[in-house]
Amino acid sequence: MAVSAIFAGLLTKVGVYALIRMFTLVFDQDVGFTHTILLWASVVTMVTGVLGAAAMNDFRRILSFHIISQIGYMVLGLALYTPLGLMGAVFYLVHHIIVKANLFFVAGVAKRIAGSTDLA
Repeated sequence: MAVSAIFAGLLTKVGVYALIRMFTLVFDQDVGFTHTILLWASVVTMVTGVLGAAAMNDFRRILSFHIISQIGYMVLGLALYTPLGLMGAVFYLVHHIIVKANLFFVAGVAKRIAGSTDLA
């Protein structure tokens, strides 16, 4: 369970932070085209994550699909490409690392106590 908590907390967020760094430093020339693509990709990611989480019964799987959905919110902050959007994306990224890792730890404790992470 500890490994999944660390992966959930750090692995995907490193990719989002790399996107933020690359798109603000390297790909800042034609922001109309690239950020429109990022905007639509973030919307698709948000909807896909929510629909996937709604179809699950397992606590850890719901949290995993929730990560997919929340990645969309972080990328949306990048796609807006305003100072507040970028600050919000980085702030939410750090917040999500802390909270999601702890939620996976809670899922591990629940599995240890109840014997299962199934919600049904």
